[in-house]
Amino acid sequence: MTIWPFRRRPAAAKVAPLDAAAIVRRARRLRFRVRPDAVSQLAGAYHGARPGIGLTFAELRAYEPGDDVRHLDWNVTARQGRPFVRRFVEERALCLWLVVDVSASMRFGPERRTKADRAAQAAALLATAAIQNGDRAGLILVSDRIEVELPPAGGVRHLSQLVRALVATPTTSPRTRLSVGLARVRRTARRAMIVVISDFITEEPITTWRRAARRHDTIALRVVDPREDELPDAGLLVLEDAEKGTVRAVDTSSKRVRKRYVETAARRTAAFRRWCTNSGIQAFTMSTESDPIVPLIELFSRRATRRGPS
Repeated sequence: MTIWPFRRRPAAAKVAPLDAAAIVRRARRLRFRVRPDAVSQLAGAYHGARPGIGLTFAELRAYEPGDDVRHLDWNVTARQGRPFVRRFVEERALCLWLVVDVSASMRFGPERRTKADRAAQAAALLATAAIQNGDRAGLILVSDRIEVELPPAGGVRHLSQLVRALVATPTTSPRTRLSVGLARVRRTARRAMIVVISDFITEEPITTWRRAARRHDTIALRVVDPREDELPDAGLLVLEDAEKGTVRAVDTSSKRVRKRYVETAARRTAAFRRWCTNSGIQAFTMSTESDPIVPLIELFSRRATRRGPS
């Protein structure tokens, strides 16, 4: 029996509802927490790693000296008796979909550095980078159902709405089923980049994710707290399952218990990587210990290097 994903059971406390001013303050802190030059670096790395989305036919016209002969339309040329070329316009705008896990297990971690906090920060940074590059960003907050959906759009106003949704959306279910949100995005007609931010503690159907990866450029960004990989020696702890609500006591002073915990965490990480490989999606892990800007720049810089010069 595994002790994952249990967390320390907190004392009961009343949670005051957020007012509008508090939401605005939290949104501003979330959006402007890092240096502007770091955001610019992320925007550059993001732009370099954007997947190509093809060319759109613009017009057919007579050949002129200097035109690329590869664009000759041989059928029209044969009919007209003189050369004609097709002109194309590159599709510049990309659609970025952010699918963010807001289930109960994401609340694990110290105050202001929970997995949910880091996921929200990462999503806000990615949306900022996309919109700065002239792309559209959409957001889906998902538990085992869709909690919030913001269709893709651009502009400062939409970015503010997206960030506010990240900090002010109440969750109606504690459980996780990410495929619900992915299925909604998968029906998008145009090719998109999908970034799913979650701790990925639940088993997800490979078929659903594989279908999405065939059409869209899909990234699984796993958020992990260091205490999920190694159990501290803190004596007897009462732990509660974040999503099921079941409770158990664990003797963390036992070396055997701590060793089994580490082994379970290692198996979970290996299973996540295998699942991503089998699904055809790119896997990346982000720790709650560091600001998301650093691993995000690293993620997109790696992708840009792998794609090569555009």
